[in-house]
Amino acid sequence: MNYAEMLLRFLAGGTVVVVVTLLAKTRYPMLAGIMMLFPAVTLVGYYFVGPTVDATQLQAITKFSMYALSTTFVFLVAFYYAQRVLDIPTSLILSVVAWVVSAGVLVGVTYGVRT
Repeated sequence: MNYAEMLLRFLAGGTVVVVVTLLAKTRYPMLAGIMMLFPAVTLVGYYFVGPTVDATQLQAITKFSMYALSTTFVFLVAFYYAQRVLDIPTSLILSVVAWVVSAGVLVGVTYGVRT
């Protein structure tokens, strides 16, 4: 990865953070929730991975990405309930732990089924 690619990734992520922050303060804060799920990492990831793999590999990556959406749901459910009783940083840490566990289960089940 060269500096231009790193800068592009940095700018894409930073732009999303600024837009989400501004949307959260409008009359329609639910739009911030939609923007938080904007696939910035996915978009940039597929942009750079796509040309480096063949179509079959890209389809396999895309298919597993669809399965992995469940881990984002686990993160959001954990955060929804944790932030009711905990501070934001602790809630985020707990939610990331829930995401890691769910991702581990997903990978374990996927590779367990294949072997």
